Amino acid sequence: MDVSTPKPLTITYGFCARTHFTLSPDADPVAKCSIKAVHSAGAGEVCNIVLVAQRAFVRASCVACLANLATLIYGLSIGWLSPNIILMSSDDTPLTTGKITNEEQGTVGSIGTIGCMLAPLVCGWVAEIAGRKSALMLIGVTQLVSWAVMPFATNLSVIYASRIFGGFAGGGTLSIVPLFVSEISEDRIRGTLGTMLAISCNFGILLGFIISHYVNCWAVTYLALLLCVVYSLGCCFLPESPQYLFVKKKKEKAIKALRFYRGEEAESETSQFTAEVARFKDIHNAGPLKKKDCNQIHIKDFLTRSRWKPILICVVVIMFPAGSGSIPLITYTAKIFQESHSNLSPAMSSIVVATLQLIGSYVSTMTVEKAGRRVLLVVSTLGCAVCTITMGTYTFLQEMNVEIDWFRWVPVASMSALVFINAIGIGIVPFIIMTEILDPKIRGSVVTFCLLEFSGVAYLVVKYFPIAVAHLGMYSCMWFFSCCCVASATFVLTCMPETKGKSFEQISESLNGGKKSGHRDVAPTPV
Repeated sequence: MDVSTPKPLTITYGFCARTHFTLSPDADPVAKCSIKAVHSAGAGEVCNIVLVAQRAFVRASCVACLANLATLIYGLSIGWLSPNIILMSSDDTPLTTGKITNEEQGTVGSIGTIGCMLAPLVCGWVAEIAGRKSALMLIGVTQLVSWAVMPFATNLSVIYASRIFGGFAGGGTLSIVPLFVSEISEDRIRGTLGTMLAISCNFGILLGFIISHYVNCWAVTYLALLLCVVYSLGCCFLPESPQYLFVKKKKEKAIKALRFYRGEEAESETSQFTAEVARFKDIHNAGPLKKKDCNQIHIKDFLTRSRWKPILICVVVIMFPAGSGSIPLITYTAKIFQESHSNLSPAMSSIVVATLQLIGSYVSTMTVEKAGRRVLLVVSTLGCAVCTITMGTYTFLQEMNVEIDWFRWVPVASMSALVFINAIGIGIVPFIIMTEILDPKIRGSVVTFCLLEFSGVAYLVVKYFPIAVAHLGMYSCMWFFSCCCVASATFVLTCMPETKGKSFEQISESLNGGKKSGHRDVAPTPV
């Protein structure tokens, strides 16, 4: 067969999905060999490839679910907080020190971001030195500690300690789990498995709201402890990331791990698996001097025009979630609805909001590759602006003692719409944008900085939100968030390129006004 002539091949696997292989003259030589081998394979070989693809899909999905148990547990800690802040600030508080003040509410809600700020640095270092698996297990240990002390939480000091450990685990989850899932997944399912992060976190939030409302806060604690044990034990039996092992020149272990994640048998390896192993060897077989020079980062690497513009975009875009009002809303959901005197109870309102956020994150996974990043961000930011303006106007009229009994549904409707619209765009797209527009050489450093920035801004917003509401009123805070959303939409329309379906080189050209990027040293560094 002439490999220079495009020829499609369709293989059915999994849930009736299809993969199309097309050969082109400029295709990667290793990919050509892989696809040519599949084309020339007999019926038995093609059948074997299909069966292996199905096994790989199921196995990778199970591993991704296990890894995202950490994300679900982090969501539980967020869902636990909102209803229990009301409990701790009431006369029925379980704390021996008495009910907490507005300032202490802000500290309980925000102190977890301190741990979250440390996590990308510590977990990233562990992931590079000891491996992705070790970093995942570190996350499990910190989560176990954060929940193990909760049955003894009779004063604020214990709760503060628990929130810091939980925040550390959450920050580690956001930085390590996507990296691990990306490295163990095949290209055809990497995007689908990557979206499990947002869905798992939002499901954990919803579960925390429901259990706290219908059972009690201790039930959430015991469920989280059980999941921590399952997660930690499960990680013990997972092989290390194949890509990490290839980087560390442990080729035999890398091939064995890759065989596990691809559902391959040693005695009947498919041509696709052989080609993938050859590709990894080719990528990671660069000489030590060349690799060192290529990966060495200098300050001048951040100052070239082709790099500082996408860095600036990332620094601004990562602030969108905090500026939309969604972070304090989820943290203080029950309290916000209590203050607004909605016609639904604070607990039920929280469940409605969390359900819509979960649906929104699922909708985002279905539309992010169809509608485009810019469209989702603009729709999401302007939609959040409308919702916060509406909520602000309602609470302002309430403050002015205007008769609004007929509009008691407005708080639930506007806040539910806000979290749904936020979830389809602002909640996930900024994290996708960062990995698409940054030069791979500086990607790890910039993403770490942006995660630190995100945690810092989230800390300030969550810390001072109750104080701002007490001194300025709910309506002032909502109108401030609406202004931030309008500014965000303006930034996206004027400064951010569309990245859907584009390679890094194409994105760089659009950022540089059609000029090709002058640098070539783009050796990948892990995020």
